[in-house]
Amino acid sequence: MLRIIWRLFFIILCGYLFIEWFPITYPVHFSDILVGPIIYPLEFFAASLALLFGLVVIVQLFQEIFKFIMKDVKKKRSKL
Repeated sequence: MLRIIWRLFFIILCGYLFIEWFPITYPVHFSDILVGPIIYPLEFFAASLALLFGLVVIVQLFQEIFKFIMKDVKKKRSKL
């Protein structure tokens, strides 16, 4: 259970860092999205890594939850 809580905390942290580091101005223009990575390459690279790590942890968490649910379903079916 503690492992799941740490993963959720890490996912929230990665999402926050992605939002902070991705250079978007308001109102959003298509040219800003294309030129932003060229002007701010470090922030774009850091935001991309945060997004990638967050997605990897989310996939692992979904797999773990799916395995737990399948194990619980099999346990209930064997009792019947």
